Amino acid sequence: MATLAIPTTPTVAVLRLNGELGPSEMDSLTRLLTDMMVEHRHQVVLNFKKVTHVSLGGIAKLAQRHQRYRSLGGEIKLVGLTPYVTNLFTLVGALSQFDSTLSEEEAIARFES
Repeated sequence: MATLAIPTTPTVAVLRLNGELGPSEMDSLTRLLTDMMVEHRHQVVLNFKKVTHVSLGGIAKLAQRHQRYRSLGGEIKLVGLTPYVTNLFTLVGALSQFDSTLSEEEAIARFES
């Protein structure tokens, strides 16, 4: 479901997701994001490059978690959305809530600027 990449900076965590993210996988992801929030890791990059599907309810939960991150001064950035996954985020009305880029490097640089 997700692998934690070695952070490029001490403050940014990169999660590389893969496969089909159904309801249970998205629940696991939101729990992981909650744990990271408790650990004061408020800058997260989610890499969707290898994701084939995301549950619509999971996207809604992710958007809620993102709002919580923002209330704490952090953010979740999305990377590598395929056209199909982009359409799913758009369908739920969540795409405009996130900063989305093509590369992990660009997302990390946006945190640092």
